[in-house]
Amino acid sequence: MAPADVEYLASLRSVREQCFRVQEVAARNQLQHFEVDQTKFNDMVQYVLSLMKRDFDDTSEIPVHGRWRHFDIGGRPRIQNLINSWASLGESTMEQTRRVLDLFVVSVLLDIETDHTWSYQEQLTGRVLKRNEGIAVACLEMFTAGAFSSDPSKPHRVDSEALFRFSLQTLAQGFQIDPNHNLLVVLQDRVDLLRHLGQVLQSRQDYFGADVARPGNLMDYLLAHPTTINTKKGPLIHLETLWPVVQEMGEAWTYSDNSGKGGTHDLGDVWPCKAIQNITTTNEFDHWVSFHRLSQWLVYSLIEPMVKLLGATIEGTEQLTVLPEYRNGGLLIDTGFLTLKQPDLERGLENYRKNALLPGQPKVEIAPMFEMSDPVVVEWRALTVAYLDIVAERVRETLGLNRKKLSLSQLIQGGTWSAGRELAEISRPNTQEPPIVIKIDRHVIY
Repeated sequence: MAPADVEYLASLRSVREQCFRVQEVAARNQLQHFEVDQTKFNDMVQYVLSLMKRDFDDTSEIPVHGRWRHFDIGGRPRIQNLINSWASLGESTMEQTRRVLDLFVVSVLLDIETDHTWSYQEQLTGRVLKRNEGIAVACLEMFTAGAFSSDPSKPHRVDSEALFRFSLQTLAQGFQIDPNHNLLVVLQDRVDLLRHLGQVLQSRQDYFGADVARPGNLMDYLLAHPTTINTKKGPLIHLETLWPVVQEMGEAWTYSDNSGKGGTHDLGDVWPCKAIQNITTTNEFDHWVSFHRLSQWLVYSLIEPMVKLLGATIEGTEQLTVLPEYRNGGLLIDTGFLTLKQPDLERGLENYRKNALLPGQPKVEIAPMFEMSDPVVVEWRALTVAYLDIVAERVRETLGLNRKKLSLSQLIQGGTWSAGRELAEISRPNTQEPPIVIKIDRHVIY
């Protein structure tokens, strides 16, 4: 692959551009794996609008999309309480920011897609939590207990030395795993990912510091970068400066073996899509589509504490897209806008039946199942990014708001993500699984 191809497909701008190429094929109803019912598009828009109006009196109240939301489950401001405790001990705002970034990085990387059977009982309150929120609070309690720090006198941090020796037993205990009734899949993968992060922290001292290598030290790198401008409000940081840092932390790991299950070598979350393949082109990578879902999830999550604690402005956030994951993607299918073509539906259902025969795998509410690398999933994810971008524009038009008044981040949080999650709960109440199940396997971070 030519360096120019690598540079383009690794970039953030390639995500929207390539996904909209797939959408153009969909608009002609010439997709390989899905039928499109354009009459259902307005149903999606109206459903998103109805949830936003139900949950928020004013759209300005909608919070941004990011990991911080999961920590606040139940209306308890866990992160702000932690920040307040650090401030009372005299920690500087900069160190508070580093600590929150430390926590958010490991929490995003450990953000496992759980099934309906796993739960976590918060030690502080005794509250039982599930799914993303349960994982977040479990990570928070491991963090405050010093599980990610090599210095007992400084437990509230994440450093490379602790990550190097992080064990499967530590993670299993932290997530309250019980082999009989409280399981999570691919735990070892998450341990390996944390150890990989430890290696990255050590190898990229320019990003993460030479003394104690920490994820949070990326803040020092950003503030010292020549493109960063200091203003009266706070630092103005370019998203292009942050982008390669987040890719180093998570995405590179997903293609660390030869299976291709977690992405493409040298590129990460990038896949071929035959729907846009042009046999006359001389560029053999012209039909590859990039998503960079994990890197974007890190960006969404990390910029919020930078803004809240340091008054930072992140220039270029309009390049971020809807995350191509099952809640957002489920909205397109559960509203009837997308329908799997019959051969793919039959193949997916057979995949599910075969998988159900394996120990510990789900056996209720049968849904079509595919691996992450399957062309069905690639097409679905591309359509999710593109069509929900169009949904966002239609929602803004209906409300008479521009992007500054209603950001894509707010639309995801208060609209598309919530809508997809609620439709899954309605359509498949026993499991709340997506309408298409992605088989989670080794080296798949989704």
